[in-house]
Amino acid sequence: MIKAILVVGAAAAAIAASASAAPAKGKPPVTGANCKPSIAVVLSWKLASAGSATLPFSLLVNTTGGNHAAAAWRKVSQQLSVQVTSATSIKRNGDHASAHLAIGDRVNIQARACKADAAATVPPPLTATRITAHPTH
Repeated sequence: MIKAILVVGAAAAAIAASASAAPAKGKPPVTGANCKPSIAVVLSWKLASAGSATLPFSLLVNTTGGNHAAAAWRKVSQQLSVQVTSATSIKRNGDHASAHLAIGDRVNIQARACKADAAATVPPPLTATRITAHPTH
């Protein structure tokens, strides 16, 4: 009888330990580092800094427009920093090299963001998924 109680108690303790080690179920957070980006942010800007051959790096840009989801980033009065990684697709006059991005280029930057971050008064930094650049004439 005592052995049966000990076995049942040990089994219950093992089940409780495995349940606490399991990942949390449910929806991901709506903002912050672990949120799942759900909106596309499209920005039209002019570059204020040149590209780099070493990845990752950040571009400084001056805002001139964008889609509705980009309103929080358009309202920022200073130059914004956009991260460029190895996963970022870059196109500039048929060239795909990030080092050929030049100051003053007209760019269309596409990124993903969480919906709650887009409503924030101070928007978080963006990581570009696609950059299309055109030299100024």
